[in-house]
Amino acid sequence: MADKRKLQGEIDRCLKKVAEGVEQFEDIWQKLHNAANANQKEKYEADLKKEIKKLQRLRDQIKTWVASNEIKDKRQLVENRKLIETQMERFKIVERETKTKAYSKEGLGLAQKVDPAQKEKEEVGQWLTSTIDTLNMQVDQFESEVESLSVQTRKKKGDKEKQDRIEELKRFIEKHRYHIRMLETILRMLDNDSVQVESIRKIKDDVEYYLDSSQDPDFEENEFLYDDLDLEDISASVVATSPPGHSHMEDEIFLHSSSTPTSTTSSSPIPPSPATCTMVGTGLMCIFCAVSSPVLLHKAPEPLSSLKSMAERAALGSSLEGDMPGLHLPDRDIFSGSGAPSGLPAAPQPSLSEVSIPPSLGVCPLGPVPLSKDQLYQQAMQESAWTHMPHPSDSERIRQYLMRNPCPTLPFHHQVPPPHSDSVEFYQRLSTETLFFIFYYLEGTKAQYLAAKALKKQSWRFHTKYMMWFQRHEEPKTITDEFEQGTYIYFDYEKWGQRKKEGFTFEYRYLEDRDLQ
Repeated sequence: MADKRKLQGEIDRCLKKVAEGVEQFEDIWQKLHNAANANQKEKYEADLKKEIKKLQRLRDQIKTWVASNEIKDKRQLVENRKLIETQMERFKIVERETKTKAYSKEGLGLAQKVDPAQKEKEEVGQWLTSTIDTLNMQVDQFESEVESLSVQTRKKKGDKEKQDRIEELKRFIEKHRYHIRMLETILRMLDNDSVQVESIRKIKDDVEYYLDSSQDPDFEENEFLYDDLDLEDISASVVATSPPGHSHMEDEIFLHSSSTPTSTTSSSPIPPSPATCTMVGTGLMCIFCAVSSPVLLHKAPEPLSSLKSMAERAALGSSLEGDMPGLHLPDRDIFSGSGAPSGLPAAPQPSLSEVSIPPSLGVCPLGPVPLSKDQLYQQAMQESAWTHMPHPSDSERIRQYLMRNPCPTLPFHHQVPPPHSDSVEFYQRLSTETLFFIFYYLEGTKAQYLAAKALKKQSWRFHTKYMMWFQRHEEPKTITDEFEQGTYIYFDYEKWGQRKKEGFTFEYRYLEDRDLQ
């Protein structure tokens, strides 16, 4: 009994500290936002960080009590834990804002130099980071609720309602973690410029819909959300982090040196081909190409500075007028050195390798030979062709809709369409739902064209952004040159039914207004 009273006293003291810490946090938060100069802001930021660390320590203690079986009523503990986590989320916002000081030389220089594309990339990156943080926050809340319910179900067995809730929460946690993995992968791809900002913007609405409504009873998730980004085909060079000690130039060399991803634990790396060396555009790569080693045990390469100095010494000792003489480099100088891990057996190496480095590759002191006008033209044409490369799917035939369970037509039924069934008059006699079915399921056919024409004659208008048909429910309340606003009826092809939308703004730029002759 005395132990219980002692434990309750500790809990009360902890919750009192939480209340005081949150009050102090709020006070500093207000002072920070009302600060007049940069020095005051820095002081309040430091104070805010100190307070949040105290609250985090109290949160760890509360989590221990929530998991304990000695405490029956844990509602206060869970509420205070959520209160601390809310302040942690607010502190993350301040932390992100103060990473680059607004009045520092770096911040001012950055504001002047950032172009619109870079700014857009940063905004998308911030959105991804914020979404990942929110998902992690929700996962913490789910886990906290699972812990609380698990304790209750252990004491009162056979409570099916709580057990079902636990299973539901576990499904939410698993789904959230899947989305966190996907979004973290996209964020790394964005940092490595291996995904377009526009591609990420296309999934933004669906991700935010999942974030806001994933726990609603009528929520329907888009299972193909990330398919267009081809996340399954990401190379290891994008996803994996660079090994320690590699410079930016080394990363560039190893990224371009092979067409397939190479694992850091590979026992038989593929040497780069001469063709890929020309893409990188540096003569140092030819040194790697020249060395033919049957088996390498992925040793750390010699620093590039030493390779460059060896190439420069060879160039200085020869005549720049004619062809460069053969540059003799022992293999051990290229693939071994102080950076190699000790204890690994040395692979069999040829004694010497010979390579001829022309001056145009840029390793001689006079610099690279400038390209001729014809070469520059060919390079521009090649880059233009590369951006418009055909995709294998371009040669595929358009796939028509096929029923999963086709029903055979009986011989005494009509085997051919009725006469005049390919006219607008015929389609105008069909029901509106039938016209929507034809439009969405017979894509690319004349029937789709005629269904669209019939719908337009019934005052339906197609919205090119939402890919849905809209019809005025009443006269718009606001009409301008750019949009109209009011109540509309629209056909939801996902839930297959007509719905009403009040206060909807129909922008004319999304109106498909071509005349269907």
